[in-house]
Amino acid sequence: MNDLINFYRVKDLKKTRQFYSEVLNFPLYKDQGKCLIFDTYHGKLGFCSHFPEEISQSSCITFVYDSVKSVDEMYNKLSGDAEHAPVENTVFRIYHFFITDPNGLKLEFQCFI
Repeated sequence: MNDLINFYRVKDLKKTRQFYSEVLNFPLYKDQGKCLIFDTYHGKLGFCSHFPEEISQSSCITFVYDSVKSVDEMYNKLSGDAEHAPVENTVFRIYHFFITDPNGLKLEFQCFI
């Protein structure tokens, strides 16, 4: 694993961008249109406007790998728990899959493409 991103649902990306970049001085790592990812220097924070309302109070812990091969290796290890096989998401330019951990937390395994 190369990095870690915690994603949160937000209603206003413009205000989110202003607060995290101008007030907290975190550099914008990626702008994916519906998601903004900031580098905190100790991991990354992602804020998305497209998450469904029912997960508004929860997060998605994302483990970032350096290659499709690494994501596939994790899928092979966790496939019994996966929601689906790894897929390419062309909107966000990622390759990923999800599982739910024993506590009900959403985990994503991905690489940027």
